[in-house]
Amino acid sequence: MKKSSGKLRLAFLLGAAGIVTVTIGIIYFHLISQQIYVDSTDHLQEIYDQVNRSFGAFVEKNWGVLDGYEHRFSLTEEPSDDAIREFMDAEQEYWGFSEFYFLSSDGTCMSPNGEKNSLDFDSKRDEPTQAHAPVMANAALADGQEVTVFAIPTKHREYRGFGYDALAISYTNEAMSNSLNVDAFSGQAKCFVIHHNGKVLLSTQTGGNVFDDYLAYLRAASDLEDARLDQLQRDWEAEKPGLIQCKIGDVSYCMLYQPVGYQDYILLSVVPENIVSASFLSVQKITIIIFTIIFLLIGVIVLSPIILHSREQSQKSKAELQYRDLMFDLLSNNVDDIFFMLDFQEGKLAANYISPNIERLMGISVAEAHKDIHIVEKCAINADSVISTKEMQAIPLNGSKSWEHEYMHQSTGERRWYRVTLYHMSVQQVGKYIFVLSDRTQEREMTQKLQEALTTAKTANEAKSNFLSNMSHDIRTPMNAIVGFSTLLEQNVEDAEKVREYTRKITASSHHLLSLINDVLDMSKIEGGKTSLNIDSFRLPTLLEELNIILLPQAKAKNQSFEIHVQGVPPEEILGDKLRLNQILLNLLSNAIKYTQEGGTIECVICVLPQTTPHYAKLRFIVRDNGIGMSKEFQEKIFTPFSREVNSVVNKIQGTGLGMAITKNLVDLMGGIIQVESEPEKGSTFTVELSFLLPKTQDSDEDFWFQQKIKRMLIADDEEDICLDIRTIMEGFGVDVSYVTDGSAAVEEAKLAHWQGKDYNVILLDWKMPGMSGVEAARKIRD
Repeated sequence: MKKSSGKLRLAFLLGAAGIVTVTIGIIYFHLISQQIYVDSTDHLQEIYDQVNRSFGAFVEKNWGVLDGYEHRFSLTEEPSDDAIREFMDAEQEYWGFSEFYFLSSDGTCMSPNGEKNSLDFDSKRDEPTQAHAPVMANAALADGQEVTVFAIPTKHREYRGFGYDALAISYTNEAMSNSLNVDAFSGQAKCFVIHHNGKVLLSTQTGGNVFDDYLAYLRAASDLEDARLDQLQRDWEAEKPGLIQCKIGDVSYCMLYQPVGYQDYILLSVVPENIVSASFLSVQKITIIIFTIIFLLIGVIVLSPIILHSREQSQKSKAELQYRDLMFDLLSNNVDDIFFMLDFQEGKLAANYISPNIERLMGISVAEAHKDIHIVEKCAINADSVISTKEMQAIPLNGSKSWEHEYMHQSTGERRWYRVTLYHMSVQQVGKYIFVLSDRTQEREMTQKLQEALTTAKTANEAKSNFLSNMSHDIRTPMNAIVGFSTLLEQNVEDAEKVREYTRKITASSHHLLSLINDVLDMSKIEGGKTSLNIDSFRLPTLLEELNIILLPQAKAKNQSFEIHVQGVPPEEILGDKLRLNQILLNLLSNAIKYTQEGGTIECVICVLPQTTPHYAKLRFIVRDNGIGMSKEFQEKIFTPFSREVNSVVNKIQGTGLGMAITKNLVDLMGGIIQVESEPEKGSTFTVELSFLLPKTQDSDEDFWFQQKIKRMLIADDEEDICLDIRTIMEGFGVDVSYVTDGSAAVEEAKLAHWQGKDYNVILLDWKMPGMSGVEAARKIRD
């Protein structure tokens, strides 16, 4: 009871002190607010009195400058046009106006440099020739640009034949606005020069509401009543100064107006009320801070004993928790199981506890995981199979769910399999989710190795069966042919013609059988891991020439077009296994010839790819044909041993189905990649990318063209791609390459260059071109 009464007494004292303090504050604010507001409006009046005086001095200055010009131009001795232009250029730079004009009574004007324009004043009373007095007014030039004009009437005179009745200078609206800008009020004040009817002459208003009639704007946007606005207009007509308050939108403003003293103009200043009362707000803020400090001091004195007691109890509880956490962290750091305690906060999953071994096992710091628990999902190999929020919430209280998942260490890339168990528990009537990730990598690897061993055994058994099934017929066919023709040869030994025919067929069958045996032996060596690369330097052009010699006769035998193209500038000499590269290209090109109909096209393109390192050259070999093509289903297993597509065309062509498997293994052995694109009846494209080490001393012929004084070259070929390839190759050697696509154009181009004295040093002509051939073009160029 004593403790309860003491707490009530303390609460009563604190409440009473608070009420007294608030009452004193309210009275204090009421007493000083009015005085501060009066002082602020006096300060506002003083600032804009100064602005008005400054603007008046600016106006008087401009009219004084024009009076000086009138006196200068009224001299009996008329200065020259050049003297006037030089004088006015210097004056414009000194005084800062935009332009000087000689102004006629009809509104046309002329600048000192003779350019004519027109000034369209807002009203007749603003025209200087009508007012017969100095004028400040808005006007628009012929191009629509709005300017502020200062002008004085003069006697009728002429300048460069142009009759004028007034002199004028103009300022841009931006320059005039700068003359009204006020540094005070944080740039939130706006200043206007308006006529007593509300029409705006000058304004510092930029963006937002820009208007021509401020009185109409107040009627539409402010909370002022019509009677008050009518009184405001009467004050402006009588040139009476004053101050009013109004609200425009949600903002309260103070509007100060006073006559300028020229042409019935009024200086109107509009300032937000909170800016005017800024000093009051500052005092208010300081007062609140003082009262807050007083309350805090009282609270500290009263609550200190209670806080100290609570702190002692908290430290004891904290120590117990630290001991528990230390023991749990020690345990978790020495096992490969990861623990999470999670819950939902504002609909989002948040972590309450994460075991520190997460950094060792997943490469994620505890701080990162606390910041965003979903970062753990990035470690999952297949993030799509990670349990979703809905699935978690569907687990009943005191229920659990288990599954296995593979995770990857973010730093080392090491993969581990975990048995994930999710428990849904209640802690202090709050639903919590506890994740336990138990390492199952060793068990998984052992199971996987057993599975792989079983699969390998099955594959080996199937391979033997496939080999016997596929090869028995292929080997038996040429063997039967050799035996049969040998028997016939023995029976017809005296018939020379039949002997030659049987011998040719025996030789062909022998070569086919040898090819089968070589493919089988190559495949056996590759699968046995006994194939190795013989790295040595060789010349790429030599390799391509040898391929052309071997394959061109085969293509001509089927009346096929066979071409080898080079894109870019490949290195002359590279390091690699020439025999294996030759075998890869021979397999691809011979297949292209074999599976392309008579009259078809086979193309081999060697592309130079950008170098990733300075010591290696990366080349792309493309073998393209327009032959029978392949189905999508067969493309997926084309590199599998003994695979051949089954159709009426392929069945008539001899083959073992080992060529592409050998090619794929050789490309893999050389660290490259091979891809295939094909469509039935449209042909196939094989792409091989390989990297080759460059010799330490690479001969360069970059200076060859310079030394031979070859600067210009003309190419003539009906295939534009060939011309572009040659031009690309020569780009780095400083040779200017032009090209045409027929012989007659080459003759005309050579003739034109000769007439211009820019003869070509080299002219390359294709032997056969539509129209004029290369031979005829060469003859005409020589003539």
